[in-house]
Amino acid sequence: MYKLIYGDKNGVYKVELQTKIGTMHVKKEDIISFPKGILGFDEYHEYVVIKQEESVFSFLQSVEEPDLSFVIIMPELVRSDYSVQLQKDDIELLQIASPDDGRVYAIVTIPENVADMTVNLQAPVVINSKRRIGMQIIVSGDTYHTKHNVIAEMQKNAFLLQKQASEEQNDSKVQESV
Repeated sequence: MYKLIYGDKNGVYKVELQTKIGTMHVKKEDIISFPKGILGFDEYHEYVVIKQEESVFSFLQSVEEPDLSFVIIMPELVRSDYSVQLQKDDIELLQIASPDDGRVYAIVTIPENVADMTVNLQAPVVINSKRRIGMQIIVSGDTYHTKHNVIAEMQKNAFLLQKQASEEQNDSKVQESV
């Protein structure tokens, strides 16, 4: 649970969170409501995204349960072609008025051998960053799975981006010579 700390001189209210990585202070308005919870953790409805400096990973920390935290990553860092199509009901629940309102994260599982860490691209977490409402959705189809190896996907992604840039550069040289 959290403890409300009174507002500062600018009227910003902060919350003190007890987490498994220590005590943190976050702005009350940074708390995200998950009306349906996270899959498997339906009873917890308030979370905050804790960004890690100089890291591609962040934490989705439960405000209600100090020991409940998910490692998350922006899925486009793993697969540059990643995209999700929200259903009408999801858009309504999230109150998304524009694509710019939404932020998408994927949950990472880190086993003892870090090289085997996986990311769940089939069930991303979508957050309306303006309204502070979130939900975990299920992406249908067979493009994404629950266990994509993070390192392998990032290496593949980097290779494909480099190949694409090289092809674009070669196309540019051909056009210049014509």
